[in-house]
Amino acid sequence: MFKKLFLSFIAIVVISQLGFAQFRMGPIGGLNFNRQVFKSNTYRYNDLFTTKLALNLGLITDLTIGKNISLQSELLYTQRGGNFKSERVNITEEYDAKLGYVSLPVTLVGKLDVKGAYLIAGAGAYLEKMIISRHSFSSNGVNIESGPLRVGTNMYTDQIQPWNAGVKLKAGFELKKGMYCVAFYDIGTADLNPQFTVARNKTFGVQMGYIFSLTEEDRYNRFESFYEF
Repeated sequence: MFKKLFLSFIAIVVISQLGFAQFRMGPIGGLNFNRQVFKSNTYRYNDLFTTKLALNLGLITDLTIGKNISLQSELLYTQRGGNFKSERVNITEEYDAKLGYVSLPVTLVGKLDVKGAYLIAGAGAYLEKMIISRHSFSSNGVNIESGPLRVGTNMYTDQIQPWNAGVKLKAGFELKKGMYCVAFYDIGTADLNPQFTVARNKTFGVQMGYIFSLTEEDRYNRFESFYEF
């Protein structure tokens, strides 16, 4: 499935070069502020989890489908995960997870022209495949378990699902010369835990990048618009 999505991403690039639409792409990167949410039928892990700082890095494409609307897709390496610490009578437990995904978000974006820039806001969905997992668990300061997580869907032997999905919201600005800057919120909708406890990722983050025009006409129009008074 992920291979098909990746091929679709490449197909958009190829189609755009045939002249069917204005198309741009470029590098992006930024910071993630991750938080994992856990709950079960008998206990809610409220106020235990803390925010974990990580990063995202990859490519963004922008396919114009209307005067003020475009379809943006990203191909990212993004880090997620979480940390919690529980203190009870005579017991202190701490858990830390570092997860790395290849992620494919697709968002429909509206743009408001404000002379030399666009204000942008969009919403969509993302699908991602885990490629890296590390964790550690300690009790009363003694390490109990550490290393890669057992990735799979077996509720008796595995610790985390290989796939994740969710909703992406973002807003920011884009200079007509190409600079791109947004804040985003990824809301995980897939249960990451194959066992009885429900786990989901929630990530607030920021991204910056530079989007290049790949058609001569689009580059000319943006250059002229940038210097209009």
